[in-house]
Amino acid sequence: MTNSQEKRVSRVAQTKGYRLEKVGKGAHHGRFAIVNVAEGSRVASGIAGAEFSFSLQEAEEWLAKTGRSVS
Repeated sequence: MTNSQEKRVSRVAQTKGYRLEKVGKGAHHGRFAIVNVAEGSRVASGIAGAEFSFSLQEAEEWLAKTGRSVS
């Protein structure tokens, strides 16, 4: 995915009270963590072998399912 797609997903995360962070190197290169800003904790992805990391597409899908938004 492109840099503009990453920025768009990051903005969606911010509107819902989350922060998108790049994580890891090697096998986890190109993966992201979704951090709950209020709690300071990472969101579990439910993906075996990558418990707290998402691809950009997976992060976008997870955020789309989350109805929470910050006022």
